[in-house]
Amino acid sequence: MTPLRRNGGLLAAPEARALDALLPRLPGWVTPDMLSALGLGGAVLAALGFGMAASGPGWCLLAVAGIGINWFGDSLDGRLARHRGEARPRRGYILDNGIDMLGYLALAIGFAASGLLWPALPFIAVALHFMLVNLAAARLAVTNVLDLSAGPVGTTELRVIFAGCAGMLALAPAAGPVLMGWTVLDLGCWTWVAAMAWGYVSGLVADLRDAAARDAGSRR
Repeated sequence: MTPLRRNGGLLAAPEARALDALLPRLPGWVTPDMLSALGLGGAVLAALGFGMAASGPGWCLLAVAGIGINWFGDSLDGRLARHRGEARPRRGYILDNGIDMLGYLALAIGFAASGLLWPALPFIAVALHFMLVNLAAARLAVTNVLDLSAGPVGTTELRVIFAGCAGMLALAPAAGPVLMGWTVLDLGCWTWVAAMAWGYVSGLVADLRDAAARDAGSRR
């Protein structure tokens, strides 16, 4: 059974309209796998831009461009396959998740290499993100619902945040510590980590309650 896709992201509706407008304009020679590869390439470009951000504003603009390329490829690959009747849900799900994990790891390495924040922080953030993805996969197995966001924040909203960070770094390079030795980027990343930790714990509790109710119902 095809899973129900659920996206509660703040930008989900306008993004869907934009993607639907782009689909008919894609040349016939463009394939979903090409878009997947393009998305991963964009993530690597963004990682390179963030990694070199301290060297000049041009690198920050490269990060913004990479994020845009990543959005284009990652958001359109599966949509194009479904639009053309070429969808392979099982392979597509595995491919999409595998490429996403590589992209997030690349971004974490880029942020850690930048010298603009505590190097361990990006990897803590990525670990929590992977925990949320794992929780969503468990939820899919139990409910057949594929959540594309954690509450109001999905991958598109995260890309907007990352692009905003890159834009601010281009206009105003990161300053020194502002609180207990932490920079503004450190504090922002800690805030994101705390939000994801809360999302994981609250989501896990809700999923356990739902699973218990389903188990009780199946015994009747």
